[in-house]
Amino acid sequence: MKDEGPVIFPNDAVSYAVYRYCKEHSVPLPEHLFKLAQFTEENLPELSEMMVSGLQAQYLIWTARSIGAKKILEIGCFCGFSALAFAEALKDVEGAKIITTDVNPKTCEIARNAFRDAGVDNIVTLIEAPAIETLQNLQNDGPFDLVFIDANKDGYPDYFKTLLDLNLIRKNGILIADNVLKRGLVADDSDNNPSSGDKDEVWRASKLREFNGLAAKDPRVETLILPVFDGLTLSRVL
Repeated sequence: MKDEGPVIFPNDAVSYAVYRYCKEHSVPLPEHLFKLAQFTEENLPELSEMMVSGLQAQYLIWTARSIGAKKILEIGCFCGFSALAFAEALKDVEGAKIITTDVNPKTCEIARNAFRDAGVDNIVTLIEAPAIETLQNLQNDGPFDLVFIDANKDGYPDYFKTLLDLNLIRKNGILIADNVLKRGLVADDSDNNPSSGDKDEVWRASKLREFNGLAAKDPRVETLILPVFDGLTLSRVL
């Protein structure tokens, strides 16, 4: 068995073609998601990379539907793109509930407007407060079927421990954490990695490495890390 992790596609052109092909042959996205993405890119160009990609949004919709999710918690709302994707998955689910949290007033306002314009503000609640504070107050809302973490990377270890200690994810529920490889720095922050010169990114990678270690060793979950979308950690609660 080859285990060196060879590059699958021969060059960037083919890689981008593959990405477009995957998007075109995956679960469709509603028009309001494209509008929000365009608005974010035009009005917050310096921050727009914080938004999940279109294909990742398709993955989130597919996953939420596949596990029959009814209650979803998101840590890190930004402008609401991924929460809107979850709302697309749950829009026809009776009693659906999505709770998302963030601390930036400007992006929270954009997200709330997006939820209202898409007609899903009845199932999506945005809590504008620090995530740990929010988690401490969610015992009556959980347990959740799916939790998505895409927030400040230094907070991932504490989010993980708090979610499990407070039993905020149901048995066989799924925790999805984004950006867990951080441009490859989590696995290799040596001079081999062009991003190794960014000290802030290297520090964030160290916290993500801590998080991945917790997820891999904690007996309460079964974990899989995938080298997609800058790294996804998937943990199933046992």
